[in-house]
Amino acid sequence: MNRQSLLWSLVVFFGAGLLFNAVNDATEGEAVGLRILAQVVTLAVVVAVITVIVRSQTRD
Repeated sequence: MNRQSLLWSLVVFFGAGLLFNAVNDATEGEAVGLRILAQVVTLAVVVAVITVIVRSQTRD
């Protein structure tokens, strides 16, 4: 693993942590099922965005 990959991994890790904290704060007081659903949807969006970025970079 090169240095750039390691740095991007850290950025994504901490960024996702902040994103999930924001989702948790936004759904404060809601039903547990809704909170879990919101976090699962957020996870799916994060994975989709990362997949699109990685695939677009590997095509070049």
